[in-house]
Amino acid sequence: MGLMALAMGGWAVTYLAGHPTLDAASWALAAATAVVCFGFAAYVLIRRVRRGPQH
Repeated sequence: MGLMALAMGGWAVTYLAGHPTLDAASWALAAATAVVCFGFAAYVLIRRVRRGPQH
């Protein structure tokens, strides 16, 4: 799940880079999506490293 969240966050950042003329609301939604995805990925991956694959 952590790797999938990283991929989705990366896709959102790539989308933002490829569409520089987005309106403010769309840009904010895509940026918030990237932040949430990267945060969730960090949580999952760090937890897995600290506790092992069974938690």
